[in-house]
Amino acid sequence: MFARRFLLCLAFVSAAISAHAQLQVSLHIPRHLYMVYEPVIATVSVTNRSGRDVMLDEIDGQKWFSFQIFTGEDRLVPPRDLNYEIAPLMIPSGETVKRSVNLVSLYPITDFGLYRIKASIYFPDLHRYFSSSPMGIEISEGKLLWQQTIGVPGEQDAYRIYSLLSFRQPKDNVLYVRVEDKDGSAIYATFPLGPLIAGNEPQIQLDEKNQLHVLQLVGPKTFTYSRIGPNGEWLGQVTYAELKSRPVLKRLASGKVDVIGGAIDAPAAQAANGPPSPKLSDRPAGMPAQ
Repeated sequence: MFARRFLLCLAFVSAAISAHAQLQVSLHIPRHLYMVYEPVIATVSVTNRSGRDVMLDEIDGQKWFSFQIFTGEDRLVPPRDLNYEIAPLMIPSGETVKRSVNLVSLYPITDFGLYRIKASIYFPDLHRYFSSSPMGIEISEGKLLWQQTIGVPGEQDAYRIYSLLSFRQPKDNVLYVRVEDKDGSAIYATFPLGPLIAGNEPQIQLDEKNQLHVLQLVGPKTFTYSRIGPNGEWLGQVTYAELKSRPVLKRLASGKVDVIGGAIDAPAAQAANGPPSPKLSDRPAGMPAQ
């Protein structure tokens, strides 16, 4: 009798281990602290340990890719769209697939406070979800440094608010830009521009197209020059070095804005020309995005 019970328990344990080994799911979020409306980029890795190719697909209304997000008070945060659609995904045996998404575009995690996040993958063959370990983030607000309301060229009665904010990260104080409707009905962008050095206020100018230009000291004799459009467009960032003269942001008689003095740091400029983290307005089509 004892041997029979022992074998039965062993069978259950073996089945549990086998089931656990089918899919491995991990979640990576690069930071713990985020400014409100800043994109929160979550990368989900799924490893197929089933010993065969696996097709992940929606079965019986079960979404194969999802997140569970809870507030600090254990309140479940539902997705913005309960009926989102995502394409099926084939994972070859032994392979790992990664997907990165902006959680802010998918879930309304825009209230201040703590959030606990898990990623889940539905495995149709076993009719069960495999989940990652939870990760925690905190949403907070920065300190307003400067703000300006502008009109949008070519659009009647369209107004935007540019805001520059400082936001304390564990290692640095960071300068952020936010672009929103004048009435606060839409946030077009919230992203970091670079470290904010104490005692060095950023230089700010608006050009003839009401594009925002910001020049800031980010390190010893090192400056970054950033340009942002009135609809939250990222127009580029260049790094300048203070050599014979200190770079200065100046509005010209033509209405254009340029950096006078300093020298472009070519290698750093090439690296910085790519856009920063995706904006809130960059809503992916469906949940996972390559």
